[in-house]
Amino acid sequence: MATFPPSILETSEQRGIRSIALAMLADAERELHRLTTAPDEEALHDFRVAIRRLRSWLRAHGEAIGEGAPRRALRALRRVARNTNGRRDAEVLHAWLSGALPDATRRDRPGLQWLLAAVGDDIRAGAAEEGDVSTEFATAAETLREQLPLFQLTHHLDEGAREVPFAVALASVVRVHASQLERRLEHVHGEEDQGTLHLARIAGKRLRYILEPVSPHLAGGAAVITQLKAMQDALGALNDIHVWRDDLRKRFEHASAEEARRLAEFSLDDPAPRARRRRDLRPGLTAVADRLTVELQASQGKWAAGWSHAVREDFFGAVEQLALALAQHGIGGVEIERKYLLAALPSPLPPGEAWEIEQGYLPGERLVERLRHVRTPEGERWFRTMKSGRGVARIELEEETTREVFEAMWPLTLGKRVTKRRLRIPAGALLWEIDAFTDRDLVLAEVELRQSDEVVEIPPWLAPQVVREVTSEAGYVNANLAR
Repeated sequence: MATFPPSILETSEQRGIRSIALAMLADAERELHRLTTAPDEEALHDFRVAIRRLRSWLRAHGEAIGEGAPRRALRALRRVARNTNGRRDAEVLHAWLSGALPDATRRDRPGLQWLLAAVGDDIRAGAAEEGDVSTEFATAAETLREQLPLFQLTHHLDEGAREVPFAVALASVVRVHASQLERRLEHVHGEEDQGTLHLARIAGKRLRYILEPVSPHLAGGAAVITQLKAMQDALGALNDIHVWRDDLRKRFEHASAEEARRLAEFSLDDPAPRARRRRDLRPGLTAVADRLTVELQASQGKWAAGWSHAVREDFFGAVEQLALALAQHGIGGVEIERKYLLAALPSPLPPGEAWEIEQGYLPGERLVERLRHVRTPEGERWFRTMKSGRGVARIELEEETTREVFEAMWPLTLGKRVTKRRLRIPAGALLWEIDAFTDRDLVLAEVELRQSDEVVEIPPWLAPQVVREVTSEAGYVNANLAR
């Protein structure tokens, strides 16, 4: 999968969308080459993922791209996906049946082997259609390579080109797709609700593919992608079992009819039917059905436990934080937050992410720059930040820098430094940051808001430790606390 530098967030909407789309197209072309020249067990799967990623991206940004992603190309990509559905489903089922074969009893083996042979025929039939897949994909690729690099801009005589920041546009798209996923999950009324679960899985995939290109450059982005992958796997397991049960039901009916036909070909005194009974397919088919039922129940339990209402609430809160970060990045960084003094660190604390932070301030009167070094579960990062204003809403300009730049400038902050351990705890759509200062006896809580007049509801786990709000108290500004 293509990767992108942090500067992708600094570009315009049209450049960002189209650059990422072309990179996704190149990924799909490489996967098709692998599939058609040196295929392995995962080649078809990886090609299909590349196609889904490209389709999801183009669909999500269709309004912005306009004629750059004509219907002809999207229809061709849809046919590519549809034409490989059967073969991929058969490959996954064949792998599952092969895993069950070593444990099969002698009585069950005939039915299981018959199933493996039938599914193997489907795989070979699907492989024979690869030429059509290549042709369809070539049609889409040619159109996209011609159209995506071209776009129009509106120029104002005095104001110049009117371009929407990519980060701002992407924030809006993320929120739309997160809302779609949330609604679909709300409509799931049971793990047997196959149709709704399938729609939720598709919505989860689309949100993941939209976030993946920029997630490495957003705090908490990797964790959200990990959760989306887990959701996709859990829903995928349920979907596979439902699909297999429907498929095997048809095969069972065919096997029963075939067995009846064979028996009818012989007279009652012919010994052949007795020999055929010893190779009865039904015990093996029944064993497969029983095993599927057991796995379905296990998958249902895993889904119910892993994606409870509380888990979903925290997850969508984390997604909203990513959208908020994108929007703030694109508009030049208006930071809206409230700050509270705590009597002590709350205990127990809900699950969250721990950061180790050291920050210092360069000399200055009206213009004070902050240097920050952060250790997160995802690694180390370094930042340069300028803030202006006081109270709830302040201007914040921030950019990521390198270790070398940080270390060169850090000595200038001597005498104006702060060290703290930050716990990032989602609570609904908000993210609470609990700062336990390691160089003094002080604990503060901060929460970033979407608008300055937003009402803050302090979570029950935090409320007992809140002394008072200190948002506008200069003594609790980090730059003034630094020493």
